[in-house]
Amino acid sequence: MDLLVVRHAHAGAKDRWTGDDRLRPLSARGRGEALALVELLAPYRPRRVLSSPLLRCVQTVEPLAAHLGLPVETSEALRPRADRDAASLVRSVGSGTRAVVVCTHGETIEALQRRLARPGQLAFGPGSEHEKGSVWVLSGSGGRFTEAIYLPPGQGRSGSTVREGPRSGAGRTTRVPVHPTELGVLPVE
Repeated sequence: MDLLVVRHAHAGAKDRWTGDDRLRPLSARGRGEALALVELLAPYRPRRVLSSPLLRCVQTVEPLAAHLGLPVETSEALRPRADRDAASLVRSVGSGTRAVVVCTHGETIEALQRRLARPGQLAFGPGSEHEKGSVWVLSGSGGRFTEAIYLPPGQGRSGSTVREGPRSGAGRTTRVPVHPTELGVLPVE
């Protein structure tokens, strides 16, 4: 089972947006990043596409959901700073047998990394990147994650670049395998 944790694509500068931040849309670059996610994530054949209700997250996964013929399910647990709720949701959907896409915000991903990472069990690698439009592939079963793979924006499943362009981290995949028997059920804090 793979949990595909997506950081929303580029939506311009927060300080330049004058409207309600919940309604800040993707930029032209962000729309391109959202389209690149279709090629990147469709091969995983996700059974669900979950998203923060904020517009930039929904727009990030709409092309993928449309390609797969799935609805975008919004969840308040994926809003910015929904730390405990996000961790609980991730553990819950991570107990299935097929891939699930979860689109959220940078600060929520940071909180998930802190809550899911355990010394000697699951690590997220140096820097614990989470660029806009990037994906963390968490693999495991029964809500237990045993491997974390970072895919920078435009990074293909096999490590090939889907979209060209100068980006920090482009072309790198962080692979941190863990022995499955070392990872116990993580308690909800």
